[in-house]
Amino acid sequence: MLKKSMVETILRNIPESRNSDITLMIEIWEKYYPNYIKKGSSGERGVWLKDLYTLPREDSVKRLRAQFNHDGKYFPTDWKIAKGRGIKEDVWRKELGYPAKADTANPTKDDSYMDPQRAFKNQLFND
Repeated sequence: MLKKSMVETILRNIPESRNSDITLMIEIWEKYYPNYIKKGSSGERGVWLKDLYTLPREDSVKRLRAQFNHDGKYFPTDWKIAKGRGIKEDVWRKELGYPAKADTANPTKDDSYMDPQRAFKNQLFND
């Protein structure tokens, strides 16, 4: 049985799982149901079809993830995904620690609101 705490743990610790319900489901399977993950002769990992009756399904995972999003938690890290899920841009930006869109209307050349890697590099080389 899928528990809300399992979904929350993965969403909190693996940000890329916020962008794909399939990724979220696979991460749950790998962490909480590792005995069901099999390795084929080619080395590819997978699950037996019969085990799909036991493993949490994507629809259950999706419902719980959506509930967290509704509560304002664990938004996608990719704006295209957030937009597709109907999340308002300023809400999304605030949740990820970015300024509101209006606050970035006239950025200076040193401002890097949406590119954490660039911001890190600027900090690293300008300090």
